[in-house]
Amino acid sequence: MNEALDIEGSPALEVLLVEVASEVVAIPIDMVNEVIEYAKITQVPMCDKEVCGVINVRGSVVPVVDAGIRLGIGSQQKYDKYSCIILYESISDKLQESVMIGLVVSRVRSIKSISLDRVFEKPAFGVHIPSQYVADMVEVDQDTIPLLVMSELLNGKQINQRMLKNQQVMLSHWES
Repeated sequence: MNEALDIEGSPALEVLLVEVASEVVAIPIDMVNEVIEYAKITQVPMCDKEVCGVINVRGSVVPVVDAGIRLGIGSQQKYDKYSCIILYESISDKLQESVMIGLVVSRVRSIKSISLDRVFEKPAFGVHIPSQYVADMVEVDQDTIPLLVMSELLNGKQINQRMLKNQQVMLSHWES
């Protein structure tokens, strides 16, 4: 993660604070390619419920993942004019090229510079977000907030494997 400097000139971590299903989480700012306003998402048949669908971003089709469902903290919710889509650039193992993925969140709260002495190891238990998605915990305004691992959260290979598994389960029920 890239470090910045806080007001006193000490090393700091820049984060984007977002709301996901009324929970606040932090995303390292260097993992955010762009934040765009929520737009109509075109649903794709037979996609896992984690994948809302796709959007068009400057002529490119971008899959969009529902943060609440992916993190296990919210079922499909209605998004509104305050919702945003965070664009994350991932490297596809299969294609060996960059792939843009969107993450829809309820709200973007702010960008904060967190002093490194306010970054703590994640606990072994007690965080209701799956541990593979949490890098550390950060203290912001006396609240302790999970810092997300975007490479795990938006791992296209994992999402595709889960979709294929769910489709196989659906087909097996249909065939019986």
